[in-house]
Formats: sequence, structure tokens, C-alpha cells
Amino acid sequence: MQFDPFWLFRSPLSGNVAEKISAPWFSPSLTVNYAGDPAVEERVVNEIASYGSQIGWLNDVVLALAKNAQLPADLAETVQRMTDTANKIEELKAASRNATLTAATMALDRLKQEQPAAYTALLQTHIADAGA
Repeated sequence: MQFDPFWLFRSPLSGNVAEKISAPWFSPSLTVNYAGDPAVEERVVNEIASYGSQIGWLNDVVLALAKNAQLPADLAETVQRMTDTANKIEELKAASRNATLTAATMALDRLKQEQPAAYTALLQTHIADAGA
């Protein structure tokens, strides 16, 4: 990389803004250590299933198997913690869905009040799309 003596005088976003920004920069507690080929791992997570989805499926299988098994006390406690965690995750997802619906409703109400013609056009477009 070449030294640019005029870097101070550049506007924000005047350079290359199509850079990939890694998640650890935004969330220092997140560390991704790919066990295999990093390029393949990244594509799996971005195109097929996130780590959260994959872990969720494993939790579902483990909890289903554990439900009908005779487990030692220490494993029964772990299964209970997994069950509690899975329930909390579902509550969080439901709250997020509700927040999204509330935000969308508020945005539509505001659009209806501030721009009635745009509101009507938006509804007509989506009603037509729903019927197609």
C-alpha cells in the first residue's frame, strides 16, 4: 500500500467502500475459527445454513433423543439446561418477530398519515402481488 499524504483531506467513503468487513470488528466476542477450508466454511454459513441454524438442528435432535432416554443425573441436568436455552432462544425470536411487525405497522401508519397517495399505491401494489 502506498503512502497518501492527502489522506486527511479525503471525504468519508471516498475510497474503496466495497471492502469485506469482518464480524470480529463489530463484535469482539465473536471469533470464527474454521476447522476446514475457510472459503468453503464461509460459503456454507453465508449460502446454506448459519451456525445458529446448524446448532439449532443439533439441539432439536439431541433433545428429542434425550426425552426418551434414561440419563445419568449429570446428563439430565445438561439436557435441562439445553431445553431452557432452546426455550429462551425461541422467546427471543418471537420477541424479534413482534418488534419487526410493530416497526412495520408504525411505518405504514406514518406513511398513511404523511403520504396518503404513496400509502395507497404501496397497498395496491402488494395486493396485486399477493393475488398473482
